[in-house]
Amino acid sequence: MTGQVGATVRSARSSAARRGCFAVVRVVGFCALTALAGQVWIPLPGTDVPMTLQPVAVLLTGYALAPRAAAAAMGLFITMGALGLPLFGLRSAGLGGSTGGYLIGFLVAAWLTSVLRGRGSAGFYRLLLAGAVGMFALFVVGVWWKAVWLGGDVRLALATGFAPFAVKAVVELLLTAGLADRFWTWRRRVAERDVVRKAELD
Repeated sequence: MTGQVGATVRSARSSAARRGCFAVVRVVGFCALTALAGQVWIPLPGTDVPMTLQPVAVLLTGYALAPRAAAAAMGLFITMGALGLPLFGLRSAGLGGSTGGYLIGFLVAAWLTSVLRGRGSAGFYRLLLAGAVGMFALFVVGVWWKAVWLGGDVRLALATGFAPFAVKAVVELLLTAGLADRFWTWRRRVAERDVVRKAELD
């Protein structure tokens, strides 16, 4: 009996360790994805905010990870970039520039998206709503930070920090929500097949 209990405890510890390692890998992976997305850097006339693919990576982080893990991935991204690693993009001023608010917005957006997505699989419209709130939060923080740098000129901050990216944001939202919906549909089908197979074996 004692041997069985010990084996059960060891198995539980091993399983917890594997889950912990996998969680760390996912956090680091989505941090890396966000950094890679920032290397796609397209400058726009009339604004110092570049066009990147980072909002896509941020929403995918929120869709794929639990709230704490999503925040951890973005927190790791911000911390490593602030320490000098080239994660923010070659021409980014980082947290010390007028676009630094968008970086903070990444953390808020990923966390909010994950919270509103809920646990387990979610339907397309719930994913769309969660992503829309996350994207809105990203721009709120980014534009607010930019307005502070512009001496409180909110109108100019909106004109240079939001208006040029509004259409792109909608496209990115629809794209990421669609991808997430496909992913969770696949996960749900796999889980259902596993239940059926287990029932057949029993």
